[in-house]
Amino acid sequence: MKKWKTLIISAAAAVMLMPLQVSAYSNPIAITDSWHWANNDFYGEGDPYILKFNGTYYLYVSTVDDQIGVKVWSSANLTDWTYRGLCTTEAVTKAAYAPEVVYWNGMFYMYTSPGGGGHYVLQSTSPTGPFTLATGNLGMGIDGNVYIDDDGKWYFYSTGSNTINARPMTSPTAFGAAVGTGLSMAGWTEGSTTFKRNGKYYMTYTGNHVWSTAYRVDYATSTSPTTGFAPAVSQNPVLIDTEGSNVGLGHNSMIKGPDLDSDFMVYHSHASGGNLIYPGRKMNLDRIVWNGDKMIVLGPTTASQQNPELADFEDRFNRASIGTGWSNIGGGTWGIYNQELMWQDTIGSTNTYRQVTGTSTAADYTAEFNTKQIKQGPTSNPVYGAVFSYTDENNYGAAVLNRSLNRLETNFVVGGVSQGWQYAALPSGCDYTKWHQIRVEKAGASFTVYVDGMKKQTRTISGLGGGKIGYTTTDAHADFGYTAFSNKVNGSSAWNAYKPLPGKIEAVHYMNGAEGTAYHDLTAENLGGAYRSGAVDIRSSAAEGKNVVGWNQTGEWLKYRVNVAETGYYDLDARLATTYTDASFRVWDGATDLTGIVGVQSSGDWESWTTASKKGIYLTAGYHELRFEFVKGEFDFSGMTFSRGDAVTSLLDDFNDGNDNGWTRFEGSWSVNSGELDSAGGGFGKTTIGNERWADYTVESDIKLVDSTGDAGMLVRVNNPSNGTVLVSNPDYIQGYYAFIKPDGVYLGKMNYNYTAVASSPATLAAGSWHHMKVTASGTTIKVYVNDMTTPKITYTDNSSNPFTHGKVGLRTMNNHTRFDNFRVNP
Repeated sequence: MKKWKTLIISAAAAVMLMPLQVSAYSNPIAITDSWHWANNDFYGEGDPYILKFNGTYYLYVSTVDDQIGVKVWSSANLTDWTYRGLCTTEAVTKAAYAPEVVYWNGMFYMYTSPGGGGHYVLQSTSPTGPFTLATGNLGMGIDGNVYIDDDGKWYFYSTGSNTINARPMTSPTAFGAAVGTGLSMAGWTEGSTTFKRNGKYYMTYTGNHVWSTAYRVDYATSTSPTTGFAPAVSQNPVLIDTEGSNVGLGHNSMIKGPDLDSDFMVYHSHASGGNLIYPGRKMNLDRIVWNGDKMIVLGPTTASQQNPELADFEDRFNRASIGTGWSNIGGGTWGIYNQELMWQDTIGSTNTYRQVTGTSTAADYTAEFNTKQIKQGPTSNPVYGAVFSYTDENNYGAAVLNRSLNRLETNFVVGGVSQGWQYAALPSGCDYTKWHQIRVEKAGASFTVYVDGMKKQTRTISGLGGGKIGYTTTDAHADFGYTAFSNKVNGSSAWNAYKPLPGKIEAVHYMNGAEGTAYHDLTAENLGGAYRSGAVDIRSSAAEGKNVVGWNQTGEWLKYRVNVAETGYYDLDARLATTYTDASFRVWDGATDLTGIVGVQSSGDWESWTTASKKGIYLTAGYHELRFEFVKGEFDFSGMTFSRGDAVTSLLDDFNDGNDNGWTRFEGSWSVNSGELDSAGGGFGKTTIGNERWADYTVESDIKLVDSTGDAGMLVRVNNPSNGTVLVSNPDYIQGYYAFIKPDGVYLGKMNYNYTAVASSPATLAAGSWHHMKVTASGTTIKVYVNDMTTPKITYTDNSSNPFTHGKVGLRTMNNHTRFDNFRVNP
């Protein structure tokens, strides 16, 4: 019989926090009118793609294999969806995989690969259809994605041979030769999405197979839209969960939230029930935040999460008259049409007419405008578009479209003085009688203007703050659609967002607010000058590849919003750098000390980073504001991770009962023979046991290498294990550390759906003989002992930005017939 012993660990802190109240949603998101097979088995919302047009979101998903058509839903807030019916019934859309829709110049283009048998393009004048065929079968793999660059050039991305290919496009329906991006997930790779941020191209991509629990999302960056993409190795995978209620996460798209600033990753997960061969899929939505060029997914989540925040002001003109919320400047003839748009139709004069909101923005903001021209007058310069930062006719900014000259024009007036018109060409063939979007981002003195998602201008204008927004015309009859502003810009919505726990929090994502409310800093200004304005000192860290909080002094503090998934014990890992030997911190909730004083050891250099931990913090489910205090000394602060923590349970399995009950076998050929666990060899295999919430422990086992080739050993801190032979052949489907032996020595590797050798020690370990291995995992330090239980063969401290600090235990073999016995875990 197996022998079990439970060790009860007392909590370092047991404090009842009072949660705040926040409107919330949870994954997977409930959608009505889901796809079902003809026999009524559930198919769901696979490969979800969301388009935003004129203030409304439209959702498209893959079509069940035995039916025709593409379904569409609409939403104003990303969480409440209304079914709008079939947007196409073209016969070729049977099993329409991964439909994505792009709006351009008055037309909506749908790209889909029905049954994976090659791509078709369909088109419509409405996001709800009807879409009709625009091309025949174009091939090009599956999972097409379109990106339009700032210069108006189009690119099409789809699957190649275990990679993502890019194709330049000469029109929405014409595709050039494939260019290999080089991106691969060591097997089938699909479901890419490309976008641009701060001049850098990002691509998310998915693999290896949709029915593997290890379906997951990676991302890469490049300075080119087609080549040179480099995976974000230290951060990938950015989305994965192989165990629990929501697994098989992938095929994402990206969308801006209704606050105009936040970013969300939309993806699917395996659904329960459904066809026994095809388990079905459901849609999920998780927040993305940014720190420099680093993209951080706040997920995956299944617990209740803060709803996507709305804009601070929006108007859909869904009423009969303009009303008192807008003010007319200069005259003109204005009205509301069909409770869906505002118009101005006076032409034939060089007078400028405006409508501006009664509500003003903050100093920094993002604003969105949607407009089209109906007719232009006879004067030399008819224009129409947006006005912003409007105080009066002596202080405002304007971004207008000029049909005659095919360009964007901007001007700023400060103190009655024009700052001069500047111009940016728009793509040839631009149809100004169709809807176009103007987006303005103001950060400090910088104004960035986009047209239809293309970045067209950035201007530095001093002396102009926030103000009203609105629409403007000069000798043009124009329609004006959805308009909104949000007092957030460049990802600043992350600061007040509730970060899900368990999860990571960036140090620079402290709450927005004033000194003494959101933070306490003893300097008058940001000494490092990076990322945020205000007094908190922020610098860019080359070692971390992001922004960190520096120059922290005794008594300073930062406040963070968090969303605790479930009540229980959590472990805190804080990432720090310092040359001080007596620094310390603690974490508070209001007047309650959650952690006590936690000491920080010197990391040796301000660009050498280490982890300081505190275990057994009791948190209650819900929304909270935590305060991180710099108690003593000085250290730079990169971020903190909260993990669920459970007491380690002592475990002994000598396999004398003739089975390995309690273990989860993944690959390989495992059996229990003569009181030993046997792995037949000839490939790779792993088996795991224990609790993914375990942190520090010792694990040991007797190991016999039957063959002289290959290796075998123990796994520690195991997370997200999956079978690497399900529709793929990959030995690295696991996160954790692998300590193993070969006849020539002892080795330690880090596995993160790839393998990285981190340490080794030569030794003579004869095949056919028993060897005793012990591994201790404490904090971020792993020690490996073999035969000699006093002196470790390997001592390794993982100072990387993603150390594994919690996880199960297990056994693994690689091309070796191996026998294991007397497996033991102790706290």
